[in-house]
Amino acid sequence: MGEPAGNISSVLGVVLQVGKWLADPIGRQFMYLYNYNTNFDHLQEAVNRLKDAKHRVQRKVDIAERNVEEIEGNVKKWQNDVEKTIVQAERLIQDKSNNPRCLKGLCPNLETRYKHSKKAFKSKWDDIGPLLLQEEKFDRVSYPTIPPDDKNFDKLGDDVLKLTNARRKVQRKVEEARNNEEEIEEDVKKWLEDVDSIIVKAEELIKNQSSIGTDRKTRYQNSKAASELMVEGIGPLLQQEERFHKVSYSTIQQSDNEKNFDKLRDDVLKLKNVRSKVQRKVEEAKNNVEEIEEDVKKWLEDVDSIIVKAEELIENQSSIGTDRKTRYQNSTAASELMVDNIGPLLQQEERFHKITEPPDIKKIQTTIANKLGLKLAYETDGESERASKLYSRMEKKNILLIVDNIWEELDLKKLGIPLEVDRGRNKILMTTRNVDVLEKMGSTKNFGMGILNVEEAWSLFKKMEGNNMSVNTRGRLVATEFLKQFV
Repeated sequence: MGEPAGNISSVLGVVLQVGKWLADPIGRQFMYLYNYNTNFDHLQEAVNRLKDAKHRVQRKVDIAERNVEEIEGNVKKWQNDVEKTIVQAERLIQDKSNNPRCLKGLCPNLETRYKHSKKAFKSKWDDIGPLLLQEEKFDRVSYPTIPPDDKNFDKLGDDVLKLTNARRKVQRKVEEARNNEEEIEEDVKKWLEDVDSIIVKAEELIKNQSSIGTDRKTRYQNSKAASELMVEGIGPLLQQEERFHKVSYSTIQQSDNEKNFDKLRDDVLKLKNVRSKVQRKVEEAKNNVEEIEEDVKKWLEDVDSIIVKAEELIENQSSIGTDRKTRYQNSTAASELMVDNIGPLLQQEERFHKITEPPDIKKIQTTIANKLGLKLAYETDGESERASKLYSRMEKKNILLIVDNIWEELDLKKLGIPLEVDRGRNKILMTTRNVDVLEKMGSTKNFGMGILNVEEAWSLFKKMEGNNMSVNTRGRLVATEFLKQFV
C-alpha cells in the first residue's frame, strides 16, 4: 500500500521547536528566522534616523560652504558612505517585500528569509550604527578661522574614561569565567587587546597636544586626529561592549551542545525515513518505465550529501573529548545544518505526492501489442483505434495478462483490454500497494499478500492458469518471469 503524505505543519512545528531549544548564544543564527520581521522594522527605523542625520550634516556643510570654509575630509567620506548605505539598505528592504510571505506558517524559502534577516540585522549594527555614531562627533564640518581643538580634546578625555570603565566591566566578567574554568570567547579577547591599544594612542595624543604650544596648524592636525580616533576607534569599541552579555562558553552551553546533537540524530533518522519512502516511489516508477522528475533526482542527491555531512559531524563530536571550544563550534555547525539544509529538505519531500509523469497509454498499448504479435499503425492510428485492435485480438486469445505495480486507476477499456463480459478465458492479474486503486477499477477478487517464496509464487501462477498448463521448458521460462514479480 502507498504511504500517506506527511503533514507539512508537523515538519514546520519541528523546525520552530529547534528555535526554542537553541537559546542564545548557540542559536544566535537561528534567531534571524525568528526575528525576521522585527529585524526589518528595526532596519527601516535606522534608515530613517540616518536620513535625518544626513540632512543635519548637509545643512552644516551648506553653511560652511557659504562662508568659504574647507569641508573636513572625514565629513565628505561620511556623506558618501551614508549615501551608499541608504541605497543598500533600501534595496534590501525592497527585496524583503518581493520575497513571498509565509502563509499559515509555511515559508516557501527559509534559506532566503534567513539570509535577508541576517543582512538586515548586520546592516543596522555594522553599517548604520557606526555612521550614526560618527555624526554625533561632527560638532564642526569645516576648517574654522580658529580651530576649537581644546573642545575636541575635552571630548577625547571623556571618551577614554568611558572606554576604560567599559574595559574594567568586561575584564571582571572574564576573570569570573576563568575562575569557573570556562573558555573565553575569541572576539572578547580581541576586543580587550584593541581597547588597550586605542587607550595608549589616545593618551599619547592628549599628552602631545599639551606640549606643542600655540602652533595653530599642528594643534589643528592633532585635533583632527583626536576626532578620527573617537569616531573610528573608540566609538565602535564602546558599541561592541554593549553586546558582550556573555564572554565565555558556560556549563549550560555545554549541555545545550549535546541537545543539539540529539536533535541532529533525530533529524537524520527522519531524513533517512523520508528518503526511503521517496526511493520506493522512484523504484515503482522505474518498474513502470516512467521518467523520474528532475527535482526528485536532485532532492535524493542533496539528501545523500547532507546525511553524509551530518554523520561525519556526529562522529567528530563523539571523538573530540572535552574540548569546549571545538564542541561549541561543532554544535553551531549542527544547528546550521538542521536549519539551512535538513529542515528545507524535509519540507520539500511533502510536495512529492507524485514522482512521475502520468501513465503513458501509448507505451502500455505498444508493450501489449508486441507480446501479442500485433502490429499497430502508429502514424495513422489514434489511441482509440489502437485500443480497438487490441480488444479484438485479445478476445480471440487465451492469455494471462499481468499488470504489475499499479499506482493509480487505469481505464482498461481505454487501453484495449477486454472487459469481463468479453474476456472469455483470458485472465488479468493486477498488483498494487493500494487496494483502493483496484476497488475503483471494479476488481472484486482482491487479496493481500506479503513476500512469497518460490513454491507459493509457483502455486499462485498455476492457480491463475487454471492448473491446465504443462510444465515444459517454455512453461518454466514463463513461470520464471512471473516469479520475478513476487520474490
